[in-house]
Amino acid sequence: MSTAPSDRELWEAFVQAERELHRRQAAFFQDAQDRLEILRAALTEGGWEQATALSFLGTFSGDGQELLPQLVALSMSDALALAARRAIGRIPRDRLEPLLAPLIMDELDSADCDDFRRLAELLAHIGAWRLLEQLVHRARANGDPDFREVAEDFTDKYGPMWLPRPRGMSRNP
Repeated sequence: MSTAPSDRELWEAFVQAERELHRRQAAFFQDAQDRLEILRAALTEGGWEQATALSFLGTFSGDGQELLPQLVALSMSDALALAARRAIGRIPRDRLEPLLAPLIMDELDSADCDDFRRLAELLAHIGAWRLLEQLVHRARANGDPDFREVAEDFTDKYGPMWLPRPRGMSRNP
């Protein structure tokens, strides 16, 4: 008769696996000779390679800046958007916004309304209010009602972050 592991044994195995994961993450972070190129390649692989790279970048901020174009592209994927946003959000803001602005504006030139929405979600996630305002203005100027819906949705929810406010009123929504 086979005996299944107990709940406690399953939990302890999970904890051990998590400990081993963190040990290996730290080893890769500290010892990899060409970490950036490994991560760049992994982001294009798909599957576990891509998911692992995004998880790593969401934990360690050191390499995200150089991989920002790939991360922005991945932030428009429904399946990877949140992990890509987290990785982008780890980049120090003073370095992020000047690099992000041209990438976002370039993407908007060929973006459909779903891409506009994903990019708006990214900008809201990282609190890039000036860029979000620019995106909303571009969406509002588009003749397509779906684009204008994106503009309305994000103005309703985040407009207080960039719209003028009465004196003495806080920006916190």
